[in-house]
Amino acid sequence: MTPKRHTASTITDDDLDALYENANRGWRRGDEWKQRALAAEAAVERVQQACHELPYEHARRILAALAQHEESTSK
Repeated sequence: MTPKRHTASTITDDDLDALYENANRGWRRGDEWKQRALAAEAAVERVQQACHELPYEHARRILAALAQHEESTSK
């Protein structure tokens, strides 16, 4: 069964409050995901910098794995 779709003349204050609360929860979830993405990008940068201190073969394998992950997530 399809839920009732409110119109400007039928929506109640409680219904409007519920819609605003739902929208605010969505914005907060979006902010949390943005923070997680920024933290992940910073972690990748730290790993890339740390690779400069590793033997070439180890660094090459790590950097290749990071590049492979970026290619698969950007599609």
